Amino acid sequence: MTDIHKASLLATLGNMFANEINDAQYSTEVLQGGTVGDVAKLFGNAETDNGLLPFSIIVKTQRKWDRYGDPDSWRREYDIYKQGLNDELPKVLKLPRCYLLEESEGITQIWMEFIEGKTGNKKLHGNELALAAQKLGELQAEFHLYGERDLPYLRNYPAVRSSFNLWWNRMKSRLSRPIDGFPDELRHILNDYALHANNIFASFDTLPLTLCQGDFHHDNLIFRESAGETDIYLIDWDCAGYGYMGEDAVDVLMEAFVYSSRDISLLPYFKQKIIDGYCEGVRSRGIDFAMCNTLVRDIFALAWGFRIANLYLFYKDELPKKRCIEILQAMLTEENMNV
Repeated sequence: MTDIHKASLLATLGNMFANEINDAQYSTEVLQGGTVGDVAKLFGNAETDNGLLPFSIIVKTQRKWDRYGDPDSWRREYDIYKQGLNDELPKVLKLPRCYLLEESEGITQIWMEFIEGKTGNKKLHGNELALAAQKLGELQAEFHLYGERDLPYLRNYPAVRSSFNLWWNRMKSRLSRPIDGFPDELRHILNDYALHANNIFASFDTLPLTLCQGDFHHDNLIFRESAGETDIYLIDWDCAGYGYMGEDAVDVLMEAFVYSSRDISLLPYFKQKIIDGYCEGVRSRGIDFAMCNTLVRDIFALAWGFRIANLYLFYKDELPKKRCIEILQAMLTEENMNV
């Protein structure tokens, strides 16, 4: 956990309350820890001349590290706030307010609003994810129509390309021969996708270009109810960049199953709800856009197929291995294409 500097905390609280803060007493809860960054919740009371003000805030500390194909991702969320992109985006999806930004050599810190709400795989299901996808479609359509195309702090290539390059390079040797317990049908399908990847990517270039969040899933979505209205917050913008419409929609679908214990039989229902919701959001902004089953399958295969095959090799227990196979079958085999 990164050390908390009292001067930074007081400056943050001063900006938060628009008031002079004399002191603060607080406790810390680590929400996410790691060697390259951590996220902590600070909560307590701020002391002013007029009494105590209770507070809860988030401190996100990120250390420099080199993500595959995206060396600036470690500081991207900091730059999004610093350059004010968070204020320019349509408010159909919200980012937490930022109260203070700090930077030192190889480290950034974002002091931001704490959002209390419904989040995570156990709380967000088909209807919620479909609504989030709809709002994402609205945001991405707006950005396609009016957003800047040359912001230097955003990733400047579609994430589906780097994902394919990463996981195909890891898997191509293993997929060249039978894998114990892994269906040959799936192995041949994935190899065929790799063989035709350049042509498929060329077809993707006809898709509308937009801002992709790059990590769009249930743990990064927070639904907050207030005065009978629902605000949806989207957090963790480290992977944000320019990409194709539809990439993030496929991501939120797959995250709902790849990293959960949700019944795979629900995948077709979730797919229809999420993809329909996303396309509805895009079309509501005047863009004629649809995602046919073939497009969804192609994005899935190149962005997720080889990654899930790699997970199959990584897992030791039979249950998660079986789950990998079931997801691949549900998304790639012909009998499931029109479900």
